[in-house]
Amino acid sequence: MPIGEPPTSDVKEVPVTVTNSSGDAFEGDLRYPAGKSRLPVVMVCHGFTAHKDWGPFPYIGKRLAERGLASIVFNFSHNGIGRNPRRFSEPEKFSRNTIGKELEDVAGVVNALTRGKLGGDVIESSRIGIMGHSRGGGLAILSASLDARLSCVATWSGVATFYRYTEHQKTVWERDGYLPVTIRGSRTKLRYGLDVLRDLEVNKDRYDLHAAVRALNVPLLIVHGREDLSVRASEARELYEVADPKMTTLVMLEGVGHMYGVSHPFSGQSAILDHIIDTTANWFHSHLSGA
Repeated sequence: MPIGEPPTSDVKEVPVTVTNSSGDAFEGDLRYPAGKSRLPVVMVCHGFTAHKDWGPFPYIGKRLAERGLASIVFNFSHNGIGRNPRRFSEPEKFSRNTIGKELEDVAGVVNALTRGKLGGDVIESSRIGIMGHSRGGGLAILSASLDARLSCVATWSGVATFYRYTEHQKTVWERDGYLPVTIRGSRTKLRYGLDVLRDLEVNKDRYDLHAAVRALNVPLLIVHGREDLSVRASEARELYEVADPKMTTLVMLEGVGHMYGVSHPFSGQSAILDHIIDTTANWFHSHLSGA
């Protein structure tokens, strides 16, 4: 609903399956206010070692819908999560989860939306926004710079670079043929194969997020906590400094960390999370209303 109208608690939730151009199928959840049609839609990209049911992501999708937007929160096809959202049951897929594969997944969702295969009359396919958290924020920016069908982009705690590996890590990666990936608080053992490293090496210029921000010709919202220890606030400032100031909004939050007061498993809402969801929803309304 437009800015100023009261939120609704009557939200429809529809599980969906999307297929990318390589034939990889992945799951998502479409949420929207009941009884509404021709809505702007926001795609929500999860971060590294997360998934659509991780932490606050279902809540984010629901609250966006309560505020008059259709939302699609989806798994990346190679994030390691299968049918069971409680465990990483596809480690081999995870080992091949490149930035290129995630870009392909985003394009798959956009294709489904614009071709009427996802959302039907509920969404307006000319009004698509995209947002992401952490690594997903970087994917959202990169996707918006490459796909003119995306009308605006928001990033929460977003990375300013995908090249986050030390020379020692790369040496081990080359020597062993894989890089161990640790998930905090989990006994699950995952690894990145050489496909991931080669994808980063070959596409160094294409995946340059500073260049992607410079190339954006759509509105950009950057939200970041000053106390973020996972992705430093300096990365948000880097992106803002190279962005078009006329189309970019920076929201820097004092005393706030990477997850905005929540965690996984999700134990309930937080005032700061609600604040940034509402801020982001209003921002999307303002930039998708005339698309």
